Amino acid sequence: MKKIITVLMALLLVAGLSACTKKETEPEVKQPTAVPEELCGSYHEEIAGRASLEVREDYLIIDWSNSAYEKAHFEAQTDYDAENKRINYSNGVMGTVVYETEEKFTENELYNDGSGYFEVLEDRLIWRDDRAEENTDPVIFVRNEEISEEEEANMYNPWIYTTDLEEAIAFSGISFVPPIPEALPKDMRLLGYTANINGIISAEYESEGRVLTVRKSDTYSGQVLSGDYNEYSENWTEIIKGSVWDCYGDGESINLAYIDLENVHYSLNCRDINLEVSEGSGITVDELNSLVNGMQ
Repeated sequence: MKKIITVLMALLLVAGLSACTKKETEPEVKQPTAVPEELCGSYHEEIAGRASLEVREDYLIIDWSNSAYEKAHFEAQTDYDAENKRINYSNGVMGTVVYETEEKFTENELYNDGSGYFEVLEDRLIWRDDRAEENTDPVIFVRNEEISEEEEANMYNPWIYTTDLEEAIAFSGISFVPPIPEALPKDMRLLGYTANINGIISAEYESEGRVLTVRKSDTYSGQVLSGDYNEYSENWTEIIKGSVWDCYGDGESINLAYIDLENVHYSLNCRDINLEVSEGSGITVDELNSLVNGMQ
């Protein structure tokens, strides 16, 4: 009997030690902290107003309109870092929506592992995405004012989309001479013009599989003007008509090019029709030369 009791006590001791060991090695599961109510709501991108941000307690949505025909759409899960005043996000899904008509459109997922954070600064949120290059200017979102449904319905749209160049010029308040047809890459056709009341105007073209945007502003410059914050494998310069253009792409094909002069700024962006970062789908250096020389 004494032998049986000894064995039972030994088994109970082993079981107790196992339980303690398991308890000690189990990692503590940290519960995500919801975004405070005072930070939830709608915001707009500060400079050009092309992007909108909706922040909820546990997720966020960003829509970035590139034209009347296409937009980028981003959704991610969030949690709040009170110590550093940051809205962190993870598992971000980036996609694009390309419209043929209002009812007919194509959706395409680009990636589903986006991460980063928004730095909280009074009524502004500073976007810091982990995929952005180190020297990329951050995107700043400003909280929308609280307005009634009637006021929202009557708000003046800061962007217009038109096939009338004179209308786009009048709306933006700046002169613009788009490239002559002979200067365009082969098979490119005009889609229309976009204009912003803050002094941005652009011409948009399309060929099979590619979209080209030629944009001008007397206020905004560089990547901010282009709206293209994608990462490219190569960055170099080309001198055209005595001026230096910053170029991004794979070293041969140019997806993004811009120039900042004293009183005027231009950007050219050529991308896959689904807005994918597709190096090799851009324009060549000769085509960039032709476009620049075809403008005034």
